[in-house]
Amino acid sequence: MSYSFLLVPIVSALLAQIIKMIINAKKGQFSWDEFNSYGGMPSSHAALVISLAAMAGYFEGWNSFAFAFAFILALIVIRDAGGFRRVLGYHAEELNNIIHTLKPTEGYKYPHLNEIIGHTPLQLFAGSLLGIAVTVLYIIIF
Repeated sequence: MSYSFLLVPIVSALLAQIIKMIINAKKGQFSWDEFNSYGGMPSSHAALVISLAAMAGYFEGWNSFAFAFAFILALIVIRDAGGFRRVLGYHAEELNNIIHTLKPTEGYKYPHLNEIIGHTPLQLFAGSLLGIAVTVLYIIIF
């Protein structure tokens, strides 16, 4: 098992990022920058923390401190990704609208803010399912 507690959740998150890139490529929006982006389908944050919680529950026990800790961490991360960070995206959108109405200042260019920061409930659900699927696949194979 050795590093599987680290590797399986990381593989889940990486797979989510790769899936995001594929989805965007099918929309004609391929960019290597998407690999490090926030937001989008599926949520790599949800995939990572749910996979970690599932690994802890399966290998350490569903009544263990490790599972409880990982599960609570997962709830915090998922709520943050779907709540606070999503609201930040709305704020960025409004700020970008304001920036576009401003006249450029000499020597200064107003930055364009990233508007896709958080996740929708569906993106969080898909990321969670991916995290569980990768973990179950690991358990079955190894």
